[in-house]
Amino acid sequence: MRGPSSSHTAGAHRIGLIVRDLADGEPSRALVTFDPEGSMAPTWRALGVELAFTSGIMGWTMLDERYAASVDRARRAGVTVEFGLAPLEHTDHPNGMLIEVVSRGGRRLRVVAEAVGGGGIRIVRVDGWPVDLDGKSHVMLVESAAAGAAVVADLVSDADRCERNGSVLFSKTSAEPPDPGLALGVGGVAGVAGVRTAAPVFHVRRGRALFDSGDGMVAVAEERGCSLGEIALAYETELLGLTGDETVQEMLRRFEVMERSQAAGLEDHRSDMLLLHPTASKILGAERGGAVAVGGIHTRAAARALAVMHHCNSRGVVCAAPTGGSAGTLPGVVTSLVEELGLSREQTAHVLFAASAVGLIVAGRATFAAEIAGCQVEIGVAGAMAAAAVVEAVGGSPRQAADAAAVSLQNTIGSPCDPVAGACEIPCHTRNAVAASSAFTCADLVLGGWANPIPLDQAIDASYEVGKALPAELRCTARGGCAATPAAQSMRRLR
Repeated sequence: MRGPSSSHTAGAHRIGLIVRDLADGEPSRALVTFDPEGSMAPTWRALGVELAFTSGIMGWTMLDERYAASVDRARRAGVTVEFGLAPLEHTDHPNGMLIEVVSRGGRRLRVVAEAVGGGGIRIVRVDGWPVDLDGKSHVMLVESAAAGAAVVADLVSDADRCERNGSVLFSKTSAEPPDPGLALGVGGVAGVAGVRTAAPVFHVRRGRALFDSGDGMVAVAEERGCSLGEIALAYETELLGLTGDETVQEMLRRFEVMERSQAAGLEDHRSDMLLLHPTASKILGAERGGAVAVGGIHTRAAARALAVMHHCNSRGVVCAAPTGGSAGTLPGVVTSLVEELGLSREQTAHVLFAASAVGLIVAGRATFAAEIAGCQVEIGVAGAMAAAAVVEAVGGSPRQAADAAAVSLQNTIGSPCDPVAGACEIPCHTRNAVAASSAFTCADLVLGGWANPIPLDQAIDASYEVGKALPAELRCTARGGCAATPAAQSMRRLR
């Protein structure tokens, strides 16, 4: 994804892609509306939602180097994309949005969507019909008069069905794309008002999950005699229907993004942040020259985490781990481990899979959206993932890795999301750096003998509950905490 925020860029881009599909091609105009009481309203400009959504609805990849010019490019192509504020119905998510589209052919579409954190999305309404689409499968929506519904039901087997006012909506999801002739055939049935299709924006799930909790994860790993990284690799291979080698290569591709983003963030001239001047290269140089208090791998990892965040907030390409706002922590730790321990590519992949195992448990039990539960589910989770990665890198057990992650989470409970000026820069940069440094401490405590009393699942649950209890001012609205200080309020923007 491109930075700075996974909900605001990756999420908005993916929503745009699906809306384009549902609208059956390029629009002539689109209006995106945010609720004034939500989290998007005060942050969408600073975090670049207009670039991400526009590139998505135009069908462009957000990795295109012309990304920053997406709005102008769309305008030159005759497509108008506008943004506004108004109370929304049918969504209570802070990142909810209403998208109204008119296609080139004059066909209209209304979609209610949510960017649910970490680049994840949900489509909850299409033309007033309730749906539940997450972008992880192919989907076909067929609206029919009740009189023709029986014929449609025969053609679109295994579809969910919803009825209202004499009409029926069939919603069918599948791992494989529908037969091209099916949509055409269904569209010709008497009484069918419309057929809409959309392709997935994620890898499609094809298998079963090997576990769904931290306790289950450790138990399966111990039963099979696997490390945490190895069992996470097996999980992903089974879930996505890939070979082990294909899955490893996918993970290493992400690591290469981490390496490139860190290298770019250390080149000061490439910085284009909203509030900050780059400092990562200066800190890394000071550590190497003995000009810091202690130094060591903790400080190097922290500086590298800063570098990734410099690049992320300059609209660079990063790997959300698990989110854009927390994209620096894990790369800072893992690249430092690779340098310090001389890890092979296979070992590096296992280290990243161990980290991802913690993330997938959080995804199932909680959220990655700071708009819902504060910074503890973004940078807090990134620190926990990194702690598990450190344990994996030195040969620790699955239980030790899970315990190190749990300890990390226990020490970030209550963290607010309070971005100054609505940007993922202050205090996000230093929080990523400190989380990277802390990962080594959490791993050392557990490996050294600390008996963790609160297991991973319960630590996640506690963190989630505390996060939801935070007031809205402390959940990514830029209305409280550091964002509300006099210094923050008077800060001059650099662009």
